[in-house]
Amino acid sequence: MGFGLENDLLLMLLRGSLTDDKAKMQEIGQSIVAELQKGCTADWDKLLKTAKQHSVLSLLYPICEGAECGIPKSVQDVVQKAAVGVTKQSYRLLFLSKFLLYRLREAKIPVALLKGVATASYYPIAEYRKSGDVDLLLLDADKLEMCSGILTDCGCVRNENQDALHHVTFMSEAGIEVELHTLLAEPFDNRKANKYLEELVPQCVHQVQQKEIMGVTLPILKDGYHAYELLLHMLQHFLRAGFGLKLLCDWVVFWNQAHSEGECELYLKLVTESGMKGFSDMVTQVCCQYLGLNPNNVTWMGLDPTMDSADFMREVLEAEEFGHSASDRMVVLRGNGLWAYVREFHHQMRLRFPKAGRCFLCWPVLWMITFVRFVNNNRKVRNVSTKEVLSKASERSKIIQKINLWKS
Repeated sequence: MGFGLENDLLLMLLRGSLTDDKAKMQEIGQSIVAELQKGCTADWDKLLKTAKQHSVLSLLYPICEGAECGIPKSVQDVVQKAAVGVTKQSYRLLFLSKFLLYRLREAKIPVALLKGVATASYYPIAEYRKSGDVDLLLLDADKLEMCSGILTDCGCVRNENQDALHHVTFMSEAGIEVELHTLLAEPFDNRKANKYLEELVPQCVHQVQQKEIMGVTLPILKDGYHAYELLLHMLQHFLRAGFGLKLLCDWVVFWNQAHSEGECELYLKLVTESGMKGFSDMVTQVCCQYLGLNPNNVTWMGLDPTMDSADFMREVLEAEEFGHSASDRMVVLRGNGLWAYVREFHHQMRLRFPKAGRCFLCWPVLWMITFVRFVNNNRKVRNVSTKEVLSKASERSKIIQKINLWKS
């Protein structure tokens, strides 16, 4: 594959674990054994560290348990311990989700479960997908305060500092974060896309299905909208510090399952109309090439067979989960030159000051405040120079140019 022995082995192990085809898993296990017999010595501690940084360590357990793949017993023990811990957390999240959704349903507040437990339902073994919080999509924005009140009655404390524009965060009594979303994603640097996303939320009320997940029936988005929300989540993180292998694994298991023609057509309509088809194609291509997504399942997407996804995979491997690998990873630029920096800086100002930013007369003052905070945070919080942050943003912008973002 060309990403270094440990990364290559990790990708192979994930391919084996993400399939529910036992014969395919055995075949991949034999390929790993053959790779190890070439005389190369794998640094298993490095592989485990990388898997943990990407929050996919527990996902390796199925192939460790179900196939002979040459993994040392000590490594298998570490993976098993991680799987046990994630399984316990999965059930904590599951039953908190069930409790909150029951209370909201009693109050006739329409909500759907996003990401986390909802996405885990597509995995061969749902319990092994690591999640850290509960995400709820409010399908009636007029009931935000009523919904917040019920969550408070359930023991959730509303966080004082609310940094995001598209959700309100709470902390449960057990220390689990609950995010109440009013939009499918935070506003992007594209007015047309933002308007499109705002108009989608009211339609989501007709795009909810009841699905049994780990023995509990919960409301989640239907497949077309579910896939679109997964893509939005990836794009949102990609345009900031980046995202890791876990979100790609979500994509693999989702599309390796059967979906109706209507749901596939709906997904294609959503990504095309919102200008995200290029990003969707890149994500899908990299999953087909490196993580075991069956190309036959996505022929209807019309992927370009000549698309090179190696640089995109390197970006994902470097980012780790949500871009935590380095303090200089903050944003990615849409273009080159001074204008690209100015555009992104203005977008960050609008995100930080959503109300005041509507008045252009306030812009000079808001720009100054944003700039001062940006420089101070780089120096005091991230311990990195502003020059390094801007340099990394410019470097990552080369990938953006390959995916034709926002072009419908």
